[in-house]
Amino acid sequence: MASHNRGGEITYIHLGGLTYQFTITTCTDLGSLTNTDREELAIDFDLGTPFAQKDTFQRTLLTPMLLNHQKNTYVGTHTFTSAGTHRITIEDPNRNAGILNVYPGGNSDDVVFSVETMLIISPTQGSMGGNNSVQFSECPCPEIACVNKPYCYNPMAVDPDGDSLSYELVPPLGVGATPLIIPTLYIYPDQVGGGNFTVDSLSGTVCWNNPMVQGEYNFALKIYEWRNGVLVGFVVRDVQLTVQSNCLNDPPEIDPIYDTCLIAGENISVSVSGNDQNMDNLSLSASGLPLSLNPNSATFNSVSSPGIANGIFQWQTTCSHIKSGSYSVMVSLTDNGNPVFSDYESFNINVIPPALSGLSIQPQGNGIFVSWSKPSCNNAEGYNVYRKIGSYNNIIDNCCEPIDLVNEGFVPVQQIIGINDTSYFDYGALSLGVEYCYVVTALYNYGQLESCPTDTACAILKKEVPVLTHVNVTQTDPIIGSDSIAWSKPIELDTTQYLGPYHYKINDSNGNLIGQTPSSTFLSNTDTIFIHSNINTTISSRHYSVELYYSFNSQDSLVGESSSASSIHVNTVPNDNEIELSWSESVPWINDIYFIYKSSSLNGNYILIDSTEIPLYVDSNLINNIEYCYYVMSSGHYDDSTILSPFFNKSQRVCDVPFDFTPPPPPDLTTNIDSTYLIDVNGNLVFQSIENCDLGYNTFNWTNPNNNGADDVVSYNLYFQPFLDSSFSLIKTFSNVFDTTFQHQYSFNGLNSVSGCYYVTAVDSIQYNNESIPSDTVCFDNCPEYDFPNIFTPNQDFNNDYFQALFPIKYIESVRLEIFNRWGNKVFESSDPFFQWDGKNYLTDELTPSGVYYFHCTINTIRLSGLEPVLLNGFVHLINHKVENN
Repeated sequence: MASHNRGGEITYIHLGGLTYQFTITTCTDLGSLTNTDREELAIDFDLGTPFAQKDTFQRTLLTPMLLNHQKNTYVGTHTFTSAGTHRITIEDPNRNAGILNVYPGGNSDDVVFSVETMLIISPTQGSMGGNNSVQFSECPCPEIACVNKPYCYNPMAVDPDGDSLSYELVPPLGVGATPLIIPTLYIYPDQVGGGNFTVDSLSGTVCWNNPMVQGEYNFALKIYEWRNGVLVGFVVRDVQLTVQSNCLNDPPEIDPIYDTCLIAGENISVSVSGNDQNMDNLSLSASGLPLSLNPNSATFNSVSSPGIANGIFQWQTTCSHIKSGSYSVMVSLTDNGNPVFSDYESFNINVIPPALSGLSIQPQGNGIFVSWSKPSCNNAEGYNVYRKIGSYNNIIDNCCEPIDLVNEGFVPVQQIIGINDTSYFDYGALSLGVEYCYVVTALYNYGQLESCPTDTACAILKKEVPVLTHVNVTQTDPIIGSDSIAWSKPIELDTTQYLGPYHYKINDSNGNLIGQTPSSTFLSNTDTIFIHSNINTTISSRHYSVELYYSFNSQDSLVGESSSASSIHVNTVPNDNEIELSWSESVPWINDIYFIYKSSSLNGNYILIDSTEIPLYVDSNLINNIEYCYYVMSSGHYDDSTILSPFFNKSQRVCDVPFDFTPPPPPDLTTNIDSTYLIDVNGNLVFQSIENCDLGYNTFNWTNPNNNGADDVVSYNLYFQPFLDSSFSLIKTFSNVFDTTFQHQYSFNGLNSVSGCYYVTAVDSIQYNNESIPSDTVCFDNCPEYDFPNIFTPNQDFNNDYFQALFPIKYIESVRLEIFNRWGNKVFESSDPFFQWDGKNYLTDELTPSGVYYFHCTINTIRLSGLEPVLLNGFVHLINHKVENN
């Protein structure tokens, strides 16, 4: 039996490990006169790579199709040697003849038929990196359209792994499994047949509105698989489309179907209806992953009568159906007209997890204990705990769209991996008197999907542990420094549960014990102040926490620990007539304001000079090279009214000396040349002035920064670069601050040049010698001039006896001149821009005959971009007899 290829694709399923089963499906035309029917097909794995392998698959199924076509199925297995990206291809001569958009102007049956599939095996994409390609429930064998009728086609692709799909029209493949070159071997159908040929990249529906030319066409549809946003494979389906004329049938139409969202465990029912204006008998079908799941698959049932079809999609969802993306269902409505037409509609289903419940919170010491119930879906993978300061009254009952809890004012405080751990203790960063609200979400699908949050629960810390109020630096010294630590008693502690005597232990930031208060039978009589002595208080802040102990069975037992608090540590940065103070502290209370104190010596008399609400202050109008000393005192409070406020804490004392480290602002560099003389040189705007070129020097000026807010500029530095690729160098220092104009003349290899770039800087007093950043750069370029006459008379009459460049000659470094006679023989050469040719042959020293001589000259011009060659070709008339002057 003879046949030619009309279309096909390669699909695969994962059998285990690195082994896959591949299926080649082709559509062939039985009307061909050439013997090309294939009982077997060769298949290539990783063609063109060092790991290439070839195999042969036998045909396992032959299915007769309409209009003298057949569907061929070839099946085989292959085991790859490693993970990675694998390309699977087949090639088979040849395509059908007469395809209008394949080899336009040639013979399409001379073009090889080829399809490809890509498989990415990656351990990051599930167990062993296994993947299954999309699967097809229909075969476009053949596909028929009609002139001036809308045509649509959908491959009804289903991904068994639930991967997201996207679609793209691509050129089909030819010899070597390479894409046919556009436009030599392929153009898209509408470029020949008119209309508009498109694909919906999300649903995969291909539409041609409307073909205008009868004939055979080809298109290829590339179907990509995406998992967690990562490409895991693709399949290319090759399709041949026949466009007929004089069709009386019209396509049926499906009513729009809308997307839906439901919680796992709920049932969904979607009604579908369609009609046909020709009153054809209709067939309504559906495909999609929900219909192929096992178990708990969806169902689709339909009934039809002439011109009308109705169907219903039903699905009882379970927790196993939860996923981060949506399920896509494609519905196809097909008539029985001549030719057969179809219409397609898709809809998406989001199956989301149920919300968590049972949220409970309980203040405990300096933290809050948060707990919740396990989710009803046991495929949850963990939890996110969120906290918000202040009450939250919004009710979140619809999570079909992702909920941005951060935008609602919540911050994530903990992520818990595992479904069984349903509690969290939030401590360390909480403050008394502040209301804290919590919600918890469950995580699914490798953490990519969150459930709806729980209802909100709120609480305020109880005063059941010591509350630090003071970490006050009482002595600034690297050896005998001291801090005073004070706290408020835990007045809400249940002393009937925790019996005395009581005492406190004071710890540093590493949890090391640094002191202990005396024991007291009654909590109300305990000491609440501790002095930490003989420490270095000059280099950094110190952190402290306080533990409360009670006596249980005659042993010390811990009741709880306060939040940590640190001393204030001030850093200084000296500058010109000023000192910048900045400080940091880590405290559980709220500091409202900071007071700045100043003295002329470390242990001198300090006076209040200012206050600020931020941890930064600049003391200005100082005298350079004189020492100034400071400390900062904070005023803070808790939101708990039982704690007396405000309370004050002092930093260490610190001294510094202002010094002028600040360079002055740069001058503004300008030129009097009009901006219309600007040209572009390698992306740089450059002045090119005839006036400068004629004068042979550049003139520019700059502003005095002392006239624009500065007060200490005493000199300027002028920098110059002759070419764009050269370095700037200092060419002059101006000691007079009022000297702001300069004329510069530059010589390059003994030749005058005005090309170059300049910038100027300002320098302050000699004592500090701070130099400003450069001003804007101003650049100039040369105006090269070099040209030749077209006649000369070397007859020794002292009038035009030499062929030479016309004056003026400007900004020329060198030339390479060659002069030839009419036979192409060289008669003169020179590299001197000021050459003079007396008409004699440079080899024989004989006068050359009258005639036309041709010259070729390379002129090396001096430009800002460097030595720039310019070619000048032309001719000159040599007349070596006497010429009368008219």
